[in-house]
Amino acid sequence: MMYRYPVEVISDIYVSRIGGYSYELEEEEVGINSGAIAMRTSLIPKETFVTLGFLDRKMKPYFFRRRFLVVGIEENMESYEKTQNGEVVLSEELEEKVEVGKEVIINSVEFFRIDKDLSAILEAFKCYRLKFKNDN
Repeated sequence: MMYRYPVEVISDIYVSRIGGYSYELEEEEVGINSGAIAMRTSLIPKETFVTLGFLDRKMKPYFFRRRFLVVGIEENMESYEKTQNGEVVLSEELEEKVEVGKEVIINSVEFFRIDKDLSAILEAFKCYRLKFKNDN
């Protein structure tokens, strides 16, 4: 089967649409058709965390962005009809936040580049600060 979404626009950043909302998802989860995940992304269900963005909204600074765990939606789940083309399904708790059909940016760059381990970034800052001190 061919899926319309998610579309990778640059490495580890995808565009899709909001397909709907489901009680089957927790508030911190984002659901996408399992087949679409496998065929069109490098996302790993139940492992990859993503941030979501919308073109008409200002992006929050990195440390204030809400992270969602990617969940694969299977054919036997009630929410499957909302993601038949790979659309994003959110928890019912978020129903008032975004309208169905709206384009959404799925960003997994931070997860694949940083993976919640900020120690490498902190070490780079320390080295830079030390180098800066020694240069002055």
